[in-house]
Amino acid sequence: MDVNTDLLLEVRELRDRLVDKTDVLEKVKALTLLPDDLHATIDMVASYYEVSRKAIESLIVDHRDELESEGLRTISGKELSFFKEEGVISKNTPSLVIIPRRAILRIGMLLRDSHVAKAVRSYLLNVEEDARVEAPQVIDRAVKRISWREVYSTVNYKKKLGKLIGLSNGTATLLALSHTEREFGVDLSEYKRHVRDDDLEETFSPTELGKRMSPPVSAQRVNRMLADAGLQQWDEKAKSWVLTDAGKLYAKLLPVEVFHPDKNVSTTKYAVRWKFSVLQKITN
Repeated sequence: MDVNTDLLLEVRELRDRLVDKTDVLEKVKALTLLPDDLHATIDMVASYYEVSRKAIESLIVDHRDELESEGLRTISGKELSFFKEEGVISKNTPSLVIIPRRAILRIGMLLRDSHVAKAVRSYLLNVEEDARVEAPQVIDRAVKRISWREVYSTVNYKKKLGKLIGLSNGTATLLALSHTEREFGVDLSEYKRHVRDDDLEETFSPTELGKRMSPPVSAQRVNRMLADAGLQQWDEKAKSWVLTDAGKLYAKLLPVEVFHPDKNVSTTKYAVRWKFSVLQKITN
């Protein structure tokens, strides 16, 4: 179907019909999301579409109603504290615009001066050849023939690395699949949906644990109680708490992707999340 991709820029009805096809985003280019795996920030979206932050901010102003209908919103207060605790944003950040996949896709249907956005529109309209001409650097990786033997070997190697640093089997598998997706430009979401973590117990940050105690205590107090119980210790060099061997029975290490807008790169750190059963250990 040879359709002018500019139609998507002009016709909202056409955008409305295609906005469910969010899988196109990963087919064109690896997409970095916040730790909730549901939303991105303005900087992340700007990086994905290879445009300036100002370009995304301007588009949001011009099409706010349309993007808010897809879940774009500004968060603050308790909702924002989750991302602060995960180290994604500064503790002093008063608010944050979060953008779900549907809104990210809609931005691609509205953004004029971006090769990546043009590739997204071309994929949506099933004109793969035109998309290759418009943006070969982001399409070629997505459509070239992949060595699945190499993909398998890479996932297996990355999974072993995850388990080596203390991740559970399921978490290590999910992390390996996600990293391999970005490395090879392939879609492994179907495999990720079938991964079941080997430990399904809900986990909590020190702040969340403190709120569940009676009476509630601060995160600082919880961290001290965990340390006194021999479950964690302070690493002065890393400026963070690290698990002891005893603590590994009550906690999980979860990967958290942190975006650095000044360098336009993402790095992965590992956050300690505690099982609810640890409360009995530290309060006895």
